Amino acid sequence: MEDMRVLVTYATVHGSTAEIARSIALTLCRTGIDVDVLSASEVQDVKPYDAVVAGSAVYGGKWRKEALDFLEHFGLDLYGRDVWLFQSGPLGHSAQAIVRALPVSVSVFADYLRVKGAATFGGKLDGLSGGPVGRFLARAGFVGDYRDFAEIRMWSEEIARQTAMSVVTGRGDNPRLVRAGVRR
Repeated sequence: MEDMRVLVTYATVHGSTAEIARSIALTLCRTGIDVDVLSASEVQDVKPYDAVVAGSAVYGGKWRKEALDFLEHFGLDLYGRDVWLFQSGPLGHSAQAIVRALPVSVSVFADYLRVKGAATFGGKLDGLSGGPVGRFLARAGFVGDYRDFAEIRMWSEEIARQTAMSVVTGRGDNPRLVRAGVRR
C-alpha cells in the first residue's frame, strides 16, 4: 500500500476537530497508507490523493466555512475519488446519537461526490473558550470531552480497508487507479 496516498483535511475552531483528524491519520498510517493532514484552508490540490477524508466542527448545525469552501473549490477533482466525511461537535452523551445527519449544505456535496461514508463524533468543551455560546453550554453542564477515540479508530480502520480493497480489486471509481493500469 506504499503507493496509496490519503488526504485528511479538517476545519476547526478550538482544535478538537484537528485532534480527530490526526487520530484518523494515525490509524491510516498504521495500516501502511501514506497520509497528509492539512487544515481545509491549507489544501492546494487533491489530485495526488487516492482518497480524501474531510471533516469539520459543527456549530449551530453548520459546518465551518473553510470546510464548505474546500468541498466547493475541489468538488470536481474529488468526484470519482474515494471520499469520506466526518463532523464533530455534539455535546452530551445522548447528543451524538441524535445529531447524525450531515447539514443540508454538506449533504448536497455528499450526494454529488457519492461519499463512501460519513460519521458524527462527539465534541469537546473545556468551558474556557467558545464565546457566549460556549459559556452558556458550560453553565448548562456540558463541559467535557465527548469524543470516542475507539469509535474514531474503528471508523478509520474501515476507511483503510475500503481504500485497500479499491486498490487491490480495481473496483474504485478512482481515476488514478485506472491511469495506473489497474482494471475494474
